[in-house]
Amino acid sequence: MKRYAKTPIAIQNIVAFISVLVLIVCITNLTYAAREKQYVAKQISKFRPDGDISEWEHVEAVPFDQLKDAGNELPDPDDFTGSGRVAWSAKEPNMIYFLVEITDDILQNIHPANDKWWEDDSVEFMFDFDNTMVEDDLVQWTLGTEITEISAAASDDNTLWAISRTFNNYIYEVAIEPTAPRGPNPRNNTRGKDFKANDGLTIGFSFQMNDCENGVREHQIGWTAGRAWDPLNFGDLIFSKEYWGVDPSGKLTTTWAELKQ
Repeated sequence: MKRYAKTPIAIQNIVAFISVLVLIVCITNLTYAAREKQYVAKQISKFRPDGDISEWEHVEAVPFDQLKDAGNELPDPDDFTGSGRVAWSAKEPNMIYFLVEITDDILQNIHPANDKWWEDDSVEFMFDFDNTMVEDDLVQWTLGTEITEISAAASDDNTLWAISRTFNNYIYEVAIEPTAPRGPNPRNNTRGKDFKANDGLTIGFSFQMNDCENGVREHQIGWTAGRAWDPLNFGDLIFSKEYWGVDPSGKLTTTWAELKQ
């Protein structure tokens, strides 16, 4: 009977092969590691930027209660506060819907679109579409306080939105289409060009608001803490095929007779 002995070279090759496999697994896990915060975006039946936000009634709102790039402490809620919601629809898988509600006692709008938009009152939507966690791969949309004030990647081709006001309260209804032509300052003009939401898709995401007075930005607050352009400070935006207002069994979670069509 022949006997085969494992030579030192053979053992070294096996060890090297296993090491490569472990390294690949580690890199994969780092690339797609879950971030500290997650938002599960479920579907809504129909999005209309018309000032009527009833379709958002059952969508989870997250507070903008974390400091970002400006401010030593959180502002007084009567001065500046806000929250955001996210949804989507399989009927329009290339679009992401947002509702942002803001209270701001003084507005500043002194710069034209795409000129120091961060120094005017505005809302920023930032994406790490491919979860690379690399700053140069991020894409930003920015909307000001006037319907003409769209900056960064935002353009008339890729952003459908409305803003309504009641005293110091402002509501942004926004639909962003990452695959459509972008504005002149997107940071990255290629990431997300093939975006198509589907059940289980996870992308990096953050949104935040700029509070500007007296010619400068006084506060920036958002859903997640830390520097706005650091993708490690993003959260995970996870798309779900479920509908807001309906539990997984398909039963209404409220007394609605049916979802809005």
